[in-house]
Amino acid sequence: MYVALQVFRFGGAAKLLMRAYSALSESNVARDRIVLRASATAFSSGRRRITIVCNDADYFLRHRRTTADALAEAGHRVCVITGGRPIAPEQRGRWDYVNVPIERWTFAPRADLRLVIETFREVLRKKPDTLHLITLKPIVFSGIAAILARIISGRRTRIVATVPGLGRLMSPASSMKSGIECLSRFLVDRAVRVIARRKDVRFTFETASDHATWVGRGMVPSAKAMVISGAGVDPREFHPRQSRADGQPLRVLFASRLLKSKGLDVFIAAARKLKDRDVEFLVAGMLDASDPDAVPLEELENEASIRFLGRCNDMPSLLREVDVVALPTRYGEGIPRILIEAAATGIPSIASDHEGCREIVEDGETGVIVPEKPVDAASRALAKAILRYRDDPTLRQKHGDAARRRFLDGDYAEDNVVAQFVELLVGQRA
Repeated sequence: MYVALQVFRFGGAAKLLMRAYSALSESNVARDRIVLRASATAFSSGRRRITIVCNDADYFLRHRRTTADALAEAGHRVCVITGGRPIAPEQRGRWDYVNVPIERWTFAPRADLRLVIETFREVLRKKPDTLHLITLKPIVFSGIAAILARIISGRRTRIVATVPGLGRLMSPASSMKSGIECLSRFLVDRAVRVIARRKDVRFTFETASDHATWVGRGMVPSAKAMVISGAGVDPREFHPRQSRADGQPLRVLFASRLLKSKGLDVFIAAARKLKDRDVEFLVAGMLDASDPDAVPLEELENEASIRFLGRCNDMPSLLREVDVVALPTRYGEGIPRILIEAAATGIPSIASDHEGCREIVEDGETGVIVPEKPVDAASRALAKAILRYRDDPTLRQKHGDAARRRFLDGDYAEDNVVAQFVELLVGQRA
């Protein structure tokens, strides 16, 4: 330890090492590895200033905060900018925080301009070494602002753009076909091309399909694009239950944003088909009333075929109480986190025939793949798969065990995923 401190004592490296070691007593083993890897990168690259921009606070907290926490605990200076509700002080980590209104569902000139101005101001004032842009709006508007700031200041800020999924607008199968939507798609395409061709810019995708789509279209050069599988799940939190009591109804869980395009309408239709068939349908998730695709709260509360749980703050425990996860989505997904969590917990999933779902759910091995649409056909296929699991507990156990092995054998563990982002955000420049 003494030798290490002597080697790294210049430039504050000894302080970083001590901070990393102090974090060991406060966190679990996986988190320890993340912090130490971030610290090791700090030794080779120096302490970095990193700004993370994400369109929604709840998404950031659930999917991306571990990276921010690991970087901050390793001694890097981190600032987080999110849209959506402001993050409460007790929910924040050792990073600075700014809340900016971001309209997620459409172009909103006032809010979009404010995002441009805030990012421009952040880059000029705080001079981040790296700007991590997560989801489409930050990529476009914060990306353009960062390029302008680079031109004015003459200082090159690294840009890492993370595309969790192509979403409703940019998905090849998008149903958004109006004139304004086509114009929006064209403008986003052109903005991404401009950003991607600048020096020291990298794009990350969750699926090989999304990577191939944007690289194939020529939006992003292949040398600047890579695939990182999801946002990472901690297998020490998401693990199989010990046993299940006999004689209970099969419990099927839908856990996602409460949107029709996430497959909630298909799930409810299947629940109605199987009412009083010894199956319990549970719905958990966040309601965003501003989303035009949202299922109304009163509809969920009054739906007799399901049990509406609302927002869940302990997903590991909930998953250990259910038998099957269902996500018949038709949204422009990356790899849905709930499917990774289900696999880590050792339960099978029924998911739609979508590239992001097929990344983790193998039909007939770790779960069942059903058609994306139309709603009636998808709900019939979902109901059929549910009945099969209800009638064959051995198959359910077999698929759940295989799902857990697929998770452990894949690159879905949180420390592996975060380590890849740490390297991108604070590693040596290309």
